[in-house]
Amino acid sequence: APPGGGGPCMDFAPRVVPSPEWPTVALAVVDAVDGTRIEVLPNHSEVLTAPLILDTAIYIEGPADCSARLLGEEGILVTAETVRRNAVVLRSMRLNVNGGPAFVAAGGCTVERCVITATGVGVEVTTRSSSAVRLVDTVVHGCNVGISLAGSATMVLDNTVIESCACGIMVTGLDIKEGWNEALASLAGVAFRENRRADLALRAWSVWEAASGKVRRAPPGGEVSVKGWPLESCSVVAPTDRGAVVLHISGGSVNATLFEEEEETPRHGSEDPSMEMMPEQERELELEQEQEQEQEQEQEQEEHQGDMRPIV
Repeated sequence: APPGGGGPCMDFAPRVVPSPEWPTVALAVVDAVDGTRIEVLPNHSEVLTAPLILDTAIYIEGPADCSARLLGEEGILVTAETVRRNAVVLRSMRLNVNGGPAFVAAGGCTVERCVITATGVGVEVTTRSSSAVRLVDTVVHGCNVGISLAGSATMVLDNTVIESCACGIMVTGLDIKEGWNEALASLAGVAFRENRRADLALRAWSVWEAASGKVRRAPPGGEVSVKGWPLESCSVVAPTDRGAVVLHISGGSVNATLFEEEEETPRHGSEDPSMEMMPEQERELELEQEQEQEQEQEQEQEEHQGDMRPIV
């Protein structure tokens, strides 16, 4: 079986690219069956003129120096029906795509020690399979969106870096409950570097109210964006169709605290003490009020002492 396990146990001679029989990766995957192993030699460079569709459990490995490249306007599409995490393994390859997503995961796969660059989306995950998609020791660089993730999908980021993108991770359609949710736990193993607009962005998200069971939905086109996550905790007040929501994001956890439609104070969805802390602006205002009270007390003492002085 390919390294990493999970693949079918078949003893195939590897298909070496380039070679007289397999000059390109695209030709090597055409009739590949489950268990096929493709070895790509150093400095191989190949322009993809059509999407590279991986619909069987195969293993593609480039050289240790990651000098083998797939480039062009088309990327890789994983459609293997099995939900195993290692149904498809891509290791030590460079993807450089101008156009559509560089890598689309609609089936189980592991991407390990790769470098992915794209003008659009670097990695798009659509599979609904739990823990079916995994990025390990991989760099996603220079994309408009580094990783685009459907809210119903789950992927694991392990020692992966997203850098120099407009947006690091975009999650669309995230459904959470009022209170604490471990909705981002599998993504917290990521590191961000110099992303311009946001490290994490949420679109088309919704919150289930604990008491009523009703759903609050983000407005069309609305987006929650944060920077500094997951190293720093972030809080955002965001509108919905049923009143505002405070989203507190800490590591892989998201806390949803609800405002009623006409309330000025939040209805806390959790008794976690971190959510009982006031926002920074309120703490600053309280300090100012305390300082003013101290000044007033000092003035009263000075006036009182002045009243007690003898008349000359």
